[in-house]
Amino acid sequence: MVYRPWQHDRASIPALDAWLWIALAAIAIQLVPLPRPVIDVLSPAARPVQERIQLAVPDALPISLDPSRTVNALAAAAAGIVVFLLARRIFAGGGVRIVARGVALIGMVLSMIALAQNATARGLMYWRWRPVDEGPDPFGPFVNRNHFATWAILAIPLCVGYLAAHSAAHTHRTRDNVPLRRRIVTFFDGRAMVLTSATGLLLVALVMTLSRSGLFGLAAAAVAGIVLGLRHEGSTGRAGWWLAAGIAVAVALTFAELSPAAFGARLSAYRVSAGDRWLIWQDTVPILRDFWLTGTGAGTYLTSMLVYQRSSPGWLFNQAHNHYLQVASEGGLLVGIPVLMALVCLAREGWIAVTGDRSGMYWIRAGALCSLAAVAAQSAWETGLTMPANAALAALAAAIAVHDPSPHTRR
Repeated sequence: MVYRPWQHDRASIPALDAWLWIALAAIAIQLVPLPRPVIDVLSPAARPVQERIQLAVPDALPISLDPSRTVNALAAAAAGIVVFLLARRIFAGGGVRIVARGVALIGMVLSMIALAQNATARGLMYWRWRPVDEGPDPFGPFVNRNHFATWAILAIPLCVGYLAAHSAAHTHRTRDNVPLRRRIVTFFDGRAMVLTSATGLLLVALVMTLSRSGLFGLAAAAVAGIVLGLRHEGSTGRAGWWLAAGIAVAVALTFAELSPAAFGARLSAYRVSAGDRWLIWQDTVPILRDFWLTGTGAGTYLTSMLVYQRSSPGWLFNQAHNHYLQVASEGGLLVGIPVLMALVCLAREGWIAVTGDRSGMYWIRAGALCSLAAVAAQSAWETGLTMPANAALAALAAAIAVHDPSPHTRR
């Protein structure tokens, strides 16, 4: 906000921006205490559920079952939207490549720390703190390995897109007859090496998490990348060679630490994981039925499970393991419709921007769209975007995908 103060210079608010603000307003409405006749009409199940959670229930109730959690969710959502709006405006005047390089460097350092921690920390985060919840060992700064996978599948396509853009521009400048020595120096340029190293290390870390949802999201990103690549007539230069080398090194490093048998066993256990998630989704359906209009309040899925969970006694479900289902249960139509419309507008603007881009920015923009496709696919199985770090990176990817570098916007 200090770097680029907000100035609205358009005649009307874009549809995407409008729906984002409407979604925030809808979450804020969930915090407003409503008189008993109103709350009993809008959310008839709210009072009976509150009576099972707390001893004394006042007459005036907010829609949210846990206002403190909804305040946190509102703050996180507002922060993500502000990151998106301001980043989009900054990118109109440049800086996309700087951000892409920053993501690559952060990803490289993050992957090395996470891999070292996974090998030597014995379940401690940063070799010092033990997570409160029992379960698999933390991975880097994330207690949940699937949430690290969310960050990785957002970062990898961005790195690959920037590598393709850099390689295409570099190849175009040196396409004519040049001495062999110059060609060798051009091929082994430092920026391509850094981007390849970052992509390779992130791939190794992603596989080491053994996150099936992360691998599924990365596969969705690859499919989206192939589609966007076939639609583009430009060249990617030597990016294919760099990617092939990076993937080969990543595979070698991965299976030096992780046996193919262990990796195959993890993938083959998808039936058990699917069964567990099916139980969670079955327990979520009654919430959708009782709170279809207003939801239970953003961020209150865990609170609602205190009443609605019927399966797996001894465990409390703190997430729906499906972000779309969780938004529907926490927001109902009140929040769900604005969120859905914002996603539709984002997809439409992103597609228009990438198909109309004939500049060297095409591949970075395509990489950002592939990042969003990856997290959209993973969200059918996980709720990684509830982590603020993942939400911030997704907001940056969305800003890269839809930013408008027109002279009017720059002025």
